[in-house]
Amino acid sequence: MSLNLKKVKERTSKVTIYDIAKALNLSASTVSRALQNNTLINQETREKVRQTATDMGYVPNWIASSLRKKRSNILGLIVPRTSMYFQSTAISGIQHEAHKYGFSIVIGQSDDTVAMEKELVQTFYSLRVDGLLAVSSMFTTTFEHFNPFIKNNIPLVFYDRVPSDFNGYTITGDDFRGGYLATEHLIKQGCKRIAHFSGILTCNLYQQRLGGYKAALAQYGLPFDESLIHVHNLTADAAIAASRQLLSQDVLPDGLFSTNDTSAIAFIQEARQFNIQIPEQIKVVGYSNDQSSRIISPSLSTIEQSGYSMGQKAVETLVQLINQDETVKITQNYVFPVELIERASSKV
Repeated sequence: MSLNLKKVKERTSKVTIYDIAKALNLSASTVSRALQNNTLINQETREKVRQTATDMGYVPNWIASSLRKKRSNILGLIVPRTSMYFQSTAISGIQHEAHKYGFSIVIGQSDDTVAMEKELVQTFYSLRVDGLLAVSSMFTTTFEHFNPFIKNNIPLVFYDRVPSDFNGYTITGDDFRGGYLATEHLIKQGCKRIAHFSGILTCNLYQQRLGGYKAALAQYGLPFDESLIHVHNLTADAAIAASRQLLSQDVLPDGLFSTNDTSAIAFIQEARQFNIQIPEQIKVVGYSNDQSSRIISPSLSTIEQSGYSMGQKAVETLVQLINQDETVKITQNYVFPVELIERASSKV
């Protein structure tokens, strides 16, 4: 049987299984089963149907399919920015784990804005995803815009950043512990005046990391100095501005704990412009164990927070909720341990 591909290419409408059936002189039900790899259809016919579908540019209507099956096998994912090192490693874990369970991932990027986050929630709800994974924006203070999922019992799991007062399923790192470990390390290296670069304090991460910083100071009898706290959105440009302000002070800090590696690296680079030696004059610890933390000179001490594993755990939790597996006890608020990675930026 020959197929006139020239005529196929001239088509302007979407190709359906009926078009494929007509081209192959088969029934639509046979084509449908073949595309689903149903073994009731012989192997030769299945291969012929799949090849013809590819040649004709057929794209399955997964929305219609999900309505029939009441399952889309698609998970929605909202992240602030895919370019963030932690998020990129978490996305890898999410992608691999989702594939293991037979799910595909559709990713939406909020650009760290509440408005875009709200739009993405509505989009994923309209797409009838089976569940939603979300990292809230740095400015998200409530979770009402996630109500379409909550009220309709569509599984929702937050990881990393979680809106205040959210009483659902969460996967987070031990951010308080991370803040404590970073600050304690600087203290044990002899620092007594430790500056802190924090993200926006509406966000749970930075509240917790600041809390750990304060707890370590108190534990070792050091005063908390508000003038040493610099709150910004943790981009390189914002960190450079904060670094210049900090390095222009009459009394310099002897340590810096930054709640991400991007800001810590920007500080190290800016310190060179002020002829400040790292770590001899100021010791620095970052957060996330970004790949660039290994290649900056001096290499950056940091907190490892296991993004890949966190992504895997988030999917595992979501899939268990989707499958309503009553034989498995699901931890509602799972907390990953963190680890201090000591490198040259904080040791002489």
